Amino acid sequence: MGGIYVHIPFCARKCAYCDFVSYPAPDMESLAPAYLHAVLVELRLRQDELRRLVPISTVYVGGGTPTCVPRRLLAAFIEQLLQEAVSAATGTTATATAATVPEVTVEANPGTVNFAGLAALRAAGANRLSLGFQSLSDSELAALGRMHSAADCLRAFTDARAAGFDNMSVDLILGSPGQTPASLERTTDSVIALDPEHVSAYCLSLEPGTPLADAVASGAVAAPDDDSVADLYNLFVARMAASGRARYEISNFARPGFESRHNMGYWRNGQYIGLGVAAHSHLRLGSLASDSAAASACAPALGSASGFASASVRNPAFASASDPATCWGIRSWNTPSVDDYVDSIGRGCLPVAGREMRTQREEARDALMVGLRTADGVDLGALSQEYGVDLVGEYSERFRRLARRGLVEVSDPALGSGSGAGPALGPHVRLAPNAFLVANQVFVECV
Repeated sequence: MGGIYVHIPFCARKCAYCDFVSYPAPDMESLAPAYLHAVLVELRLRQDELRRLVPISTVYVGGGTPTCVPRRLLAAFIEQLLQEAVSAATGTTATATAATVPEVTVEANPGTVNFAGLAALRAAGANRLSLGFQSLSDSELAALGRMHSAADCLRAFTDARAAGFDNMSVDLILGSPGQTPASLERTTDSVIALDPEHVSAYCLSLEPGTPLADAVASGAVAAPDDDSVADLYNLFVARMAASGRARYEISNFARPGFESRHNMGYWRNGQYIGLGVAAHSHLRLGSLASDSAAASACAPALGSASGFASASVRNPAFASASDPATCWGIRSWNTPSVDDYVDSIGRGCLPVAGREMRTQREEARDALMVGLRTADGVDLGALSQEYGVDLVGEYSERFRRLARRGLVEVSDPALGSGSGAGPALGPHVRLAPNAFLVANQVFVECV
């Protein structure tokens, strides 16, 4: 089981805070067709990898701004993507439906959608929409460099409901310049009134080199300090809980049953394939040494002159392992250059810019770290059994220290005792309610 992520890097204009791999593209009619065709070719080149994802549980189309692509192109692309993904993964000519791919998400900018475009996406097979509101304050949107208005957000949401989307997410940013508790309350209450199934709220990160970070550093723009952002976050968490949307991950809130399946795959250290510029992939191979076919695929790569892997290599994502016997997982990422990406695909080469071969222990640690992001936390006993690594023994003292500091909660004291100064260590660990904003203090102990 696994997911597919598709990166569409184009946008109408780069936002002031954005450091993602995205490129303003004024002429989408000429750029989009070649790029979308290349993504479909990459999908075909990855058939061996896709078969490891059966059944495909999610498809997520993100960016950039996917909805800046002309609607006829985007809808046709999504329909073909779903059909070819299911066909490649199953080795059949199956037609993709909502039953075969339960969650198909498309990210959308409120300023780039209308009812006709949204209806086309829904008809093409998208069944979940993620709308990037960021705020419902026009002054905060302007400070972030967003091109849409609060009115655009409300219109886009209404149009999406009318187009048949009954699973919708709204993205917000906490800590925008000029944001106050009162303005956040107004935005939050307006979002709750719209009644989306899911809400994501990310604390603003001022990334070096972005226009907003430069403006804050120069004093031209004032942003809330860390304590103020923490207050905003706690206010938001309380409002979401009162509305029936539980926090199930640090930045994500949902009604029961509407958690993002795709993102939960990430937080469960699941398998996914990334298609497109700068897209990342992760394959969990398990005990690869016992699989002679897969082990032989971990021979040194047969690369092209550009350094990208030849698509003629069977299971090309498995190439470059220094020791196939220790290869339990593979993380890889594509080139961030649109020109290099399209050129490589055109030559029949996968545009993989880098790979990391993960050992059994590294995969177990990855699972522990990402699992701790969720409100449920992790079952150390289950992870130890799944990966064949004694996580309870390795991390018991670390989690006892963290529990004494009030950063984690542990359960089932019958399986272990503390030092007498704190709670007993059990097989289940999760972040303490007040530790979500300082979760990095926990994550560093998992390295």
